[in-house]
Amino acid sequence: MAEPLKILIVGAGIGGLSAASALARIGAQVDVIDDKPEISVAGVGFGLRINGLRAVREIGLLDEVLEIGHPAPGIDNYDAEGNLLSTMSYGTQDEGLPGCVTMSRIAFLELAARHARDNGCTFRMSTTVADIVQHDGTATVTFHSGDRADYDLVIGFDGLHSQIRRDVFGEKYAPRPVGGVAWRVGLPNRRKITQPIICQGYGGKIMLTPLSEDLMYMVLTVAEEGRPRYDASKMAEIMHDRAASLTRGSAFLSDALEDVRHAENVAYTPYSTVWVPYPWFRGRVMILGDAAHTMTPYLGSGAAMSIEDGVVLAQELARNDSVLDAQLDFMKRRLPRVRAVHDRSIESMLEEFDSVTDEAYRARIEHLRHDEPIANEYANRLLRMPY
Repeated sequence: MAEPLKILIVGAGIGGLSAASALARIGAQVDVIDDKPEISVAGVGFGLRINGLRAVREIGLLDEVLEIGHPAPGIDNYDAEGNLLSTMSYGTQDEGLPGCVTMSRIAFLELAARHARDNGCTFRMSTTVADIVQHDGTATVTFHSGDRADYDLVIGFDGLHSQIRRDVFGEKYAPRPVGGVAWRVGLPNRRKITQPIICQGYGGKIMLTPLSEDLMYMVLTVAEEGRPRYDASKMAEIMHDRAASLTRGSAFLSDALEDVRHAENVAYTPYSTVWVPYPWFRGRVMILGDAAHTMTPYLGSGAAMSIEDGVVLAQELARNDSVLDAQLDFMKRRLPRVRAVHDRSIESMLEEFDSVTDEAYRARIEHLRHDEPIANEYANRLLRMPY
């Protein structure tokens, strides 16, 4: 009987934790390390559409995700004055799954970490990689603590600023700013919204997404060149003012904007992207998730693409006799799919930001009224394709 694969996952985020369970379920011995002292995440909430829900079902997490999440059938698009432009569905409920489920990021991480531990994965927090030396068929990892261990596979799920990507693949794949930023904050769900609301403003949008009957989160996206630093004590007021300028003082969403003034959990994130071309491995070291393909969140699929990565890798390792064959078959399945989602997400962002002038704004409103539902259906069908 072949020895089980010994795999190191660097990064205890959404993708890394999901991959840990997927790999453990095929019999691999999985160690997970992270530089943080405990499981934590920046940001408030996120959504999983049908592809992401299929992937969490694959690793045995679907029931728990449905318990902590909020099903969202679609999105309502409004203009800055509050006129409904269109309602876009997240697609048919294939296989009995909701079109989309929104949830708290930290709640998902805690769930995924517990699930990985239950599947036999071991965790070492406050731990980083000092060096990786590859031999025939193994990679020797030296940790910053000084101890060493041999692995059949090392996987960097360590995000946008991946150390594994930098150390093994080089600096040329560093993150690239794309000219957009997001302001995020958790708020009371005073409107009792049951599905996301998007308000298209002048040069950006405001999105409200329910997390539960009582909680929601707001995301404000806008074009912004450079990487300015903001006083942490003024973040809530700055976010409020940015949102008010998008709507030009409209009363629509004014109740939510007033809540922003008093919020204490505002997060500011400049958008950057990463695209590492074929292949996403060098010998026994791989990068997956945001380390290989950070995208803008305009198809709501960055997290789902990371989860899919781990599930597909586990499938290929289970069906192939060699790690290399598994890696090659993994790339054959993943590269075209992730590239399509990556590119479409950037296109969607740029279309949204081209609405600053009155003329451009009116054109954007007409697009949302007539053309965006068709573009959305393309995204639905793309994401429903097998991974």
